[in-house]
Amino acid sequence: MNPTLYDKFLSSQSKLYRFAYSLTKNVSDARDIHQDTLIKIWEMREQWGTWENFEAYGMRITRNTFLNFQKARQRRRYAELDNLSEKPQPNEVETHMVIDDLRYQFFRMIQRLPQLQQDILYLREVEEFEYREIAKILEISESQVKVYLFRGRQFIKTNFQK
Repeated sequence: MNPTLYDKFLSSQSKLYRFAYSLTKNVSDARDIHQDTLIKIWEMREQWGTWENFEAYGMRITRNTFLNFQKARQRRRYAELDNLSEKPQPNEVETHMVIDDLRYQFFRMIQRLPQLQQDILYLREVEEFEYREIAKILEISESQVKVYLFRGRQFIKTNFQK
């Protein structure tokens, strides 16, 4: 096995976990999806050399694993939002409550978007992927990525100002 490909495998793990977490909004489910994804990627290690963009393939596998996971647990809706901030100091409690409330409202608003728009927003805004890479991961055209990203941003802008 090529050492540089193995290094790519190791270095992509945290991004794949963050992506899984962004899809599930749940630590336990994200770990399950992340683990399944890593197993699938590892089982495909003989093909790594043919992959143009290792991270893009990893993201696609993560997304597909999530979609399979979501189908299997279709009746259950994930409402849990983990507290992403550190424990507030006593004098900062009110500030953290406001921030947590805004974060909660923001995530609830994002959840109202179609799954594809959620994925595109995450890949572009959080992981900073290029349009071309997002299109490849999600198997859609670059122009569709731009349209969905624009619509998602407009939705957020319109609804967050209310």
